[in-house]
Amino acid sequence: MTFVDEASAQAVDEVRAVLRSADYSSSGIAGLGVEPGLGVRAPDVPILLQALRPAEPLATLVRLFLLGQPVAEREFMRQLGPAAAAFAAAGLVVARPGSVEPAMRLTPWRDLIVAHDPDPAADLWAEHVSGPTPAGETLIQLVTLTGRSALDLGTGSGLLAAALSLGVDRVTATDVNAAALHFARLTARLSNASNVEVREGSLFEPVDHERFDVIVSNPPFVIGPDSELVFRHNRLPRDEMARDVVRGAAEHLADGGWGYALVNWIHDPGQPWLAGLEPWLEGLGCDALCLLQGIEDPLAYAVRWNAREQQLRPDRYPVTLERWLEHFRSERIEAIASGAIVLRKRPGPSWTHGLELAAPGRGDASAQVRRIFAGLDALDEHGDQPVLRDAYRLPAAHRLNQALVARDGEYVVEPAVLVPDEGLALSVRVEPDLLPVILRLDGTQRLDEIVQEVADGTGADRATIQSRATALVRDLLELGFAERVRPGA
Repeated sequence: MTFVDEASAQAVDEVRAVLRSADYSSSGIAGLGVEPGLGVRAPDVPILLQALRPAEPLATLVRLFLLGQPVAEREFMRQLGPAAAAFAAAGLVVARPGSVEPAMRLTPWRDLIVAHDPDPAADLWAEHVSGPTPAGETLIQLVTLTGRSALDLGTGSGLLAAALSLGVDRVTATDVNAAALHFARLTARLSNASNVEVREGSLFEPVDHERFDVIVSNPPFVIGPDSELVFRHNRLPRDEMARDVVRGAAEHLADGGWGYALVNWIHDPGQPWLAGLEPWLEGLGCDALCLLQGIEDPLAYAVRWNAREQQLRPDRYPVTLERWLEHFRSERIEAIASGAIVLRKRPGPSWTHGLELAAPGRGDASAQVRRIFAGLDALDEHGDQPVLRDAYRLPAAHRLNQALVARDGEYVVEPAVLVPDEGLALSVRVEPDLLPVILRLDGTQRLDEIVQEVADGTGADRATIQSRATALVRDLLELGFAERVRPGA
């Protein structure tokens, strides 16, 4: 991580100390009546200014770097005192006659400070660098923060690299956009992520033959006719950018390493959704978990990715929309899928598995992702006997929801639904007669022992209970709800 000179680096360090002392964080700012979320939209600024409580110097910092408002020079100097000079030396503010204006936005995110461009009420420029986004949040929720080395491919503002630095010894952040590299260095320094190294270059060029324990990428995966926005539009045809990121990640993973990427891909409505990804994953030497977030027709996809233009440039929007739809027609694209791919590098035969998510995840999903891999490994043992011979437990906080439904004048017990308190939006249906099985999955009994106990206690046919309990446990393993406990463990 390098700066133009040591003086500017020291100025950023002084700014970091001021921000920390003022509690410039999500919780600290929320205490003043403003929820920072993933950043502030321009239309909300007047409302948030009215809600902002005047607790200083935090309120002044919020006006400047979260809400993007100028502050009177005298007020800026009064609230920040001698530290005010550090903000100018670090390039974070611009002096105007009688006022100080922010040169960028600083958004608190996951106990980090992310430096990025503002979201203007006009067209974005080609090298625009966005701050925290739902996509970045979705991706980091999947990642286990551990390892000796990590690569953040297409780092943008550097938020993922800074997040990785909390659990990985050494992080390399790459981007083709020089403006992004500047923000990534600032984000790392403001977040005290001294183990982040920033490099310039396209895709995997800056890391050549290096291998990493963790690779993450939120690449410009949008499929469409445009190519000007570096952070969003890819310059390769169709879905080739996402494919190249996935295949390149597999090549640059160390043995036992993990790769995580957000992707969009062209879907043939006549085929299973996983079919479009299988050619990407052939011969990679990696197990692959593919998570489907949704499938859209060309119109819905074009509307979603041009929502900003619909709001800010309604005069131009119809032409843009038709241009996108014509592109999809000419490319014979009938549907586009969105999701994520998690890779695990290991020798030997590999598997590919797909799961459909019902909604965006909630909270940290990394442990559930690891349990899914472990569960699929366990199910790779042929036949049901290995499943019956082991014990299982449900290690994560979860809910077992059940309802009584009135039908024909009486209440009928509905199947229960098992859902996690946090993690991926997955669920398992549990029939009422299998509830005694679920309630006994605490790791102390083998499944065949549980089956025998439930059959003896309920009078149910043992063979039937065994078959259905085995299928239930397989579902629990496949979706990351359960983990296997070996005898004697």
